[in-house]
Parts: sequence; C-alpha cells; structure tokens
Amino acid sequence: MKQGIANIWLLGMIIVFIAMFSAYIATTINYSKAFKMKNEMLSIIEKHHGVTSNLGQQGDSVTNPGQKITIDLGAAQTINYYLRGMGYNTKGKCPRNNDNTDVPGTWYGVYDMDLENKGLELFQMSELVQTSEKKYYWCFAKYDAQLRTGTYTSAYYKVRVFYGFDLPVLSTFLSVKVDGMSDEVYDLQDSSNNPDIDSRNIVQISSENYDYVSRK
Repeated sequence: MKQGIANIWLLGMIIVFIAMFSAYIATTINYSKAFKMKNEMLSIIEKHHGVTSNLGQQGDSVTNPGQKITIDLGAAQTINYYLRGMGYNTKGKCPRNNDNTDVPGTWYGVYDMDLENKGLELFQMSELVQTSEKKYYWCFAKYDAQLRTGTYTSAYYKVRVFYGFDLPVLSTFLSVKVDGMSDEVYDLQDSSNNPDIDSRNIVQISSENYDYVSRK
C-alpha cells in the first residue's frame, strides 16, 4: 500500500515537472516570436515615416506572408499583412488614454487586422482607447520629440503587441504584452502638416514626455 502511494506521488511530481517545463518552453517561444514581430512593426513605421494609411489606394499584393515586407501600402496595412502572415491572432488590453496607471499617451487600438482583405484604412481599423475592458490586436501611440526644424516635425512611436500561451485554458484568458519604442522619426506622413492626408487617418501626437515613456 505504501509503495503504491509513493509511486502515485512520484508520478504526480513527474507530471507537474513536465507541465512546468512545457509552459516554460511555450512561453519562451511565444515571447521570442512577439519580440521579433514588435521589432518589425517599428521598422515598418520608421520606413513609412509614421503610422500611415493607404488612403484608399490598393497596393501590391503580398507574395511572401510572414517575411519582412514593405509594400505600396500604408504602415498600418503593411503591419496587418505582416502579422497575418505570421499567424498572429492574439488580443490584449491597450493603455487607456488619460490613465496614469499604465503607459501614458494618446493610444490607438487596432480592432480589425483586415483579415478578409477588405482594404481598410486606418480610421476603419483602429480607434482611440477609451476603456481598459476592450481587447485589441495591437496598439500604438505617437509622442512629440520636441524637435522642429523648418517644416519637419519629429516623433517617437510606441507599439504594443501580445502573445498568448499555447496551453488549454491559459490561452483563452491570458495574454502578455510586449512594448517597444521606435527611433526618432522625421518628415512625418501621418501628421496634419500633410494636406494630402485624410483627416480621419491623422494620428494624434501625445504631449507626454517621451523620455519618461521610453523607460516604461
């Protein structure tokens, strides 16, 4: 009887160890993937000089989903195509505007990743975050770099992407955020200074100090 109980206890310990090890491996893999996606999103924003929209113009098709791409679409559409090619479909909570308990700033949440190839513009796929209850695919904010030279205005962009756990139950309720800040971006193309931009696709600039935000 004692031998049987000891065997059951040992088997339970082995199962717990395997579960913990599997969770660690899954977390590491998903975090690495999310970290890579975050870096590519920032790179796309920098190449497009802001979180731009395609303004209703259909660009080239994506032939290699999941690869590093910058095509004739706005930054927002290019990011969505990239995430879609990576098989990304995780949602999480974005910082709520005017909420000092999280990263401050004017945050937008992307609620539609154009999964049906509908050619959505920025104002059709994102919205200002007004509640901490709603979940989004990814989030972004724009911060004034307080450096102006002539007609150029520079800014920093912060993005948030999420990763989940490929484990039962946890994958439904738990997603972890990965934040990142871009380099300083000049000649902004998502600003009201550009008369060719639809006002509905303009990204508001945050007044918060970007030095403080970058340390969050």
